[in-house]
Amino acid sequence: MNYTLETGLRGCLRHPRTMALVVLTLGLGLASVMTMLTLLSVLGADPLPGVSHKLHIAWADSRAAAKSGETDSYGDGTPVPPLWKLADARAMQQLRPDIRQTALVTAPVTVANIDGSSSRNVSATMAIGPMLPMFAVPLRHGRFWTPEEEASRTPVVIISRALSQRLLGREDGTGGEVRLGNHTFRVIGISERWAPRPRPHFLPSSDAGWRGEGDEVFVPAEAALASGIEISSTRVCDGAGFGGFRFDQVNVDHCRWLVLWAELENTEQQNSYAQSLQNFAADRHAAGIFARPASTRLLSMPQWLHHNRVVPDSVRLNLWLAIGLLVLCLVNVAGLLAARFLRRSSEHGVRRVLGAPRRAIIATCMVESTLAGLLGGLMALPLTLGGLWLMRQQGEAYAPLARLNLSLFALLLLLALLTGLLVGLLPAIRAARQEPALQVKTL
Repeated sequence: MNYTLETGLRGCLRHPRTMALVVLTLGLGLASVMTMLTLLSVLGADPLPGVSHKLHIAWADSRAAAKSGETDSYGDGTPVPPLWKLADARAMQQLRPDIRQTALVTAPVTVANIDGSSSRNVSATMAIGPMLPMFAVPLRHGRFWTPEEEASRTPVVIISRALSQRLLGREDGTGGEVRLGNHTFRVIGISERWAPRPRPHFLPSSDAGWRGEGDEVFVPAEAALASGIEISSTRVCDGAGFGGFRFDQVNVDHCRWLVLWAELENTEQQNSYAQSLQNFAADRHAAGIFARPASTRLLSMPQWLHHNRVVPDSVRLNLWLAIGLLVLCLVNVAGLLAARFLRRSSEHGVRRVLGAPRRAIIATCMVESTLAGLLGGLMALPLTLGGLWLMRQQGEAYAPLARLNLSLFALLLLLALLTGLLVGLLPAIRAARQEPALQVKTL
């Protein structure tokens, strides 16, 4: 075994230009695939591990009666967002009090300390229901708001630890006060940074959820409306009227602006809730509240993310192109290795005449190809880092997330070793099958 390993290692040092070409070709093919695999793994990662499998987005079609030729999308093909009116969302929550549900919207807000000396423009989530525990928002200090506080529109708010430090001058700002809209809100909780990527809880029609630095304010939606906060986000309003959200200028009941999430633990709950959702839409249609026949959807979070194409089709296409390039590189590497092994056919013939079995010849060649694969993997590392750097220079919202992690580096080395074994096997078998007597005659 030691002799086989030593012979294989010595073989790598022969014809260094050919070996360098093998390593570089493998490195380029592996780097192209690893660059796209890294990006795909980041984009396809679970945004809320341990939680997302229980969360489902619900929708019932409450739009006005369809006009001639109208479809389930806008004129430009953009799907109609699954939004709810305030009254409809409340009614669905009351229909199934045994199921944890939250209706929410995210929008930019300006929050300031009491004296107005410091203010920040941040992203806020305004919710009806237990949004924070459902989405596992980490609470560092304080508590969540209660149903009683929500029903009475008590001006309470939960802010991030970073925002508390900026506005209140301390990490634990519970008990302090901040200014939102026209009202003063009491801080009852401090959250850790919560910035799932992609943003799964509210995906506006113009964004796949990769932009922004996370939500830093969490507030009961009706308390936020009462304070005069303008909700500038995706919305669909009845008629052709003004679609804004200033509390004293528009009746928010005429617009759909909330998404409704339900926490469903198992298949039985999913089926039960889906039936309740369908019955709800049918009853509202029968009562004349919904103009259209009952039409509902219930999507799990993975289905919701797929529906919104948070992983662009171009990324998957580029991965297939990279795989094609890797296959082309492997074919070329197999040819180069076959040429290297056949050039030493006389050496192999002498070893066979002296009693070396064919498996010893194959093992020697496999040592050489495996080492070439490992060197190709090491060469692929800087090439992959360079490819990811080029990805980050693009203007896509997800571009900053293109970074290599240690687990993928380990996968890269394993893939390189397997590639070396794969492409070296056939040339090694071919080299071992040559008749030794014919090769010895050429000496």
